[in-house]
Amino acid sequence: MHSGNPLEKICRFDVGHKYCDLFERLGVPRDDRWRSLLTCLRSTQKYSYYAQEQKKSVADLLITTLEGSDFSEEKYCFVLREYQAILASSYAKRLEEALQESVDLADDFRKSVYRHQGVVEDLEESSVAAVRSGADPEDVVAQLRSTFQDVISVLKEDAERLEYICKTDGLTGLFNRRAFDESLKEGIYAWERAEKPFCLLLLDIDNLKIFNDRFGHRIGDQALQTFSQIMQEVAHRNHDDSDVCCCRFGGDEFAILLFGDAAADVIDIAQTIRSRLETYDFVIRDNQGRIIRRNVQMTVSCGFAHAYDFRLENLGALMLDAADSALYEAKDLGRNRIVEYSKKDGSCSFTVVCGGEVA
Repeated sequence: MHSGNPLEKICRFDVGHKYCDLFERLGVPRDDRWRSLLTCLRSTQKYSYYAQEQKKSVADLLITTLEGSDFSEEKYCFVLREYQAILASSYAKRLEEALQESVDLADDFRKSVYRHQGVVEDLEESSVAAVRSGADPEDVVAQLRSTFQDVISVLKEDAERLEYICKTDGLTGLFNRRAFDESLKEGIYAWERAEKPFCLLLLDIDNLKIFNDRFGHRIGDQALQTFSQIMQEVAHRNHDDSDVCCCRFGGDEFAILLFGDAAADVIDIAQTIRSRLETYDFVIRDNQGRIIRRNVQMTVSCGFAHAYDFRLENLGALMLDAADSALYEAKDLGRNRIVEYSKKDGSCSFTVVCGGEVA
């Protein structure tokens, strides 16, 4: 509990309170719509498919609504719109990212088509020239085969490049969410078939929005690239590429899937990433490359969960929710921390593995 504020306790869903008594004490009118809406806001914390940030926003909305004691029709419509917007926010974000990714892919495909047009035109000219040359038929066939092989080679290169683009984040070079989803499915399959251990580590750069507001998005992009490089180097340092999948979800959100022996090293990997970033001497440069500030510090919060703590049904969603909850706990405790989610005897717990405020 963060304070003695009774409204905060209400939003934390302490056991022992009854809805009706609470609403009566807080002056909520005996209106089915208002009481149903406030009950929905209160119950959002229980659902695993909402992100922790969404749950916090809903809790804040409930607190401000109860503190304001305004239960008018206009206020009801406003709270309802805000609630709907919060619940839809994650879908809107994913849709925006998907649309941008589609635009990038379409642009690359257009460029490929133009390249193919030139190759096909060359194929046509070479084929016609070979037939008209009057050369031995076997020589003509050999020349045509060689020309078609060139075209096939170009198409194969483009197909491989498009597959790379479809699975890669353009800014950081890490895998994107599509590649993460595929890797997670493979991990679940390996766990189901042979109980090959795997672990999910979520990472979030602390206060990146403040960093962007202060230094600009160009510098913010450099920070993301720097962090991605550190994360990639650390995670892959002592493990095969097949056992590690480093991804960028979007914004300042990152994920690492660790399989087999790598899963057992999750704490060492997370701690090394955290300490490397905390001590990294980030330098701010202007457009001409001149240094305008040194020793800019960044930190990262981490949360992780292991597959063995969950039933196989909906394993991917459960692990995402658990790691996200652990990450949120790290943020809530002051950031720059690593928190482990664990489950025993049907109850879950969070353990701060290491970290704390920057000295």
